[in-house]
Parts: sequence; structure tokens; C-alpha cells
Amino acid sequence: MENIMSINQWVLSFCVFALLGCSEQTESKGPTHGPNGTYRSIGAVAPRHYDVWVDKFFIESLSKDIGWRRPFGIVSCCWKSPPLSRADWQTTPELFVIRWFSFAEQQSYEAVIKLENPDDIEERMKEVASFKRYGEVVERPRYNLVLGLAPGGTVVVWIMNRAENAIEVGRYEARKIETHPEHYREITERYNRDNAKFIQEHGIPFVGW
Repeated sequence: MENIMSINQWVLSFCVFALLGCSEQTESKGPTHGPNGTYRSIGAVAPRHYDVWVDKFFIESLSKDIGWRRPFGIVSCCWKSPPLSRADWQTTPELFVIRWFSFAEQQSYEAVIKLENPDDIEERMKEVASFKRYGEVVERPRYNLVLGLAPGGTVVVWIMNRAENAIEVGRYEARKIETHPEHYREITERYNRDNAKFIQEHGIPFVGW
């Protein structure tokens, strides 16, 4: 009986130490927030009323040979703001391949973007920028790398933590590619119900982004 109790106590102690070890390891490797945090995110936005569907989004760190892919799906409001749909990353992306369908234009675009100064951009993202939240001034790094997808195929790249402190770090032009609007028929119908009147009144701005 004593041997059984000793074995049970040993197993319990081992489990506790193992859990503590896993907890410490997770905390040390996971992203952290705040002025000295390691948290970074990347995402895409589109102007209000000019929603797009992103079906291909691939980034790669050429120096570390790391790649990552994600189809974002619907991307909408708001231009020059932190995106609603985004994902974490902890290495410097250098190469982007993004393909999207513009509902307003019924046109598909694809852009291959190679950042000329990814290390400089990452260092600038670490710089603290202040913003107001609930009446208080908060300081955070510009931890969002945001790709803005505008009508006509313009891609604007910003770093920010809030819209009011966004900094533009790149501007690129996508190319038109073969388009199959029928693939997006149902989503286009829903988009038109919400935005067709606005598009008729204001048109599609292809410049000024």
C-alpha cells in the first residue's frame, strides 16, 4: 500500500513539474504585447463600399525560408485602419503574393510584392505610438502590417496600431488577371444589396488612393 502511495505521489509530482515546464515554455515562446512586445499581425483591408474577396494570400521570409498561406475571404471596411481579419506572425515577411476579386468592378487582380526594406519596416514597427482609448492615452508598437486593396489594383502598405498613427511604407500596382464573376455570383448579389445605390451615386474611384 505504501509503495502504491509513493508511486502515485511521484506521478503527481512529475505531472505538476511537467505542466509547469510546459507553461514556462509556452510563455517564453509565445507573442507578448505592450511597448516591448513581440506580437505582430498582418492583414488586408478595402475601402468602405468597395469590398473584395481575397482567395490567395501568401507571404514568405526569404532569409529564413519560411512561408505562410491563408485565404482571407471577404475583406471590407475600413481603408487605412487595422483589419478585422488578420493573423499573427513572428518573422519578417519579404515576399507577398495576393489575389483578389473586386465586387464593384467585377474584376480580379493579382500582385507580387517584394519589400525592399523589410528589416527597416520591422524596426519601425517596434517604435511606440500613442493613441486614445476610453479617454486614456495608450502606447503600443505599430504591430499591424496592413495591405490596402483599392479599386483599379492599387495596393498600399501601412504599419499602424490605430488608423490615426498609420505610416505608409509601400505602394504597388497589381495586374488584372482572368476573371470568372460567375464564381462570386451569390456573394456579389449580397454585396449589391448593400452597396449598389452608393456605387451608382458615387461611381468607382480609380485614382486618389
